[in-house]
Amino acid sequence: MKNILIAVTIICLLHAGVVFAQDSTATCKVLLLNLSGTYKGECKDGLAHGQGEAAGMNRYSGIFKYGKPNGAGIYYYNDSTYHAGYFLEGQKEGKGETHYVHKGRQDSTVKGYWSGNEFRGKKYITYAFDGATKFDRYEINASPQTGRTISFEISTTSGSPTGVPSDFQGQPGYVLRLVDLNAGNKAIIRLLSVVETPTKFHVTYDIDSFPVILYATMSNGNNFKLELYKPATWNVRLYINR
Repeated sequence: MKNILIAVTIICLLHAGVVFAQDSTATCKVLLLNLSGTYKGECKDGLAHGQGEAAGMNRYSGIFKYGKPNGAGIYYYNDSTYHAGYFLEGQKEGKGETHYVHKGRQDSTVKGYWSGNEFRGKKYITYAFDGATKFDRYEINASPQTGRTISFEISTTSGSPTGVPSDFQGQPGYVLRLVDLNAGNKAIIRLLSVVETPTKFHVTYDIDSFPVILYATMSNGNNFKLELYKPATWNVRLYINR
């Protein structure tokens, strides 16, 4: 069997330390509809949590967290296709390989990295950003663990550009702001906090679902699009030298 499949299987077995002897469905829920049926494994607060195996329309054997595949595991689809790799909140996330089983001919395998349940290629890519040319510097970082927020820190040096008066309590210079943020993919965003100084603007939003596409408008009229693939605590730093 393929190396990653062997590695995932070993991780699952080492993590288990238990023998699944009885059906835990009555007291332990799996929150994915396609896996809702029978469950055998570890539980926490009434949800599948730890090593387990769930079967419904599809089947999953591996690590759960609060009712969803979360960690190393193998997900079996009802068409004989299966994915061995890592999961986050029920979605393929990180290194893995999908095996396509073909009747009467050789099976095929796709290897690489997934994020937000989509294949991203040979490198682990968790976002797409189209505004790189509109800033002198930018940083976009996601926490390894799951999360539901994004924070923007926008910095500018002192000095007001041509045609833009001072606008921070009468002080010279200006603060570049994020004046509008909208979400696609039917996601809902909610403003949590705003902090402003003479040279920095900091804003944090809550995001209810991932993947998500964010459409931003800056106070200088520039727009950009930011796609976030994985649920995480996201931190974005944008800088313009004026």
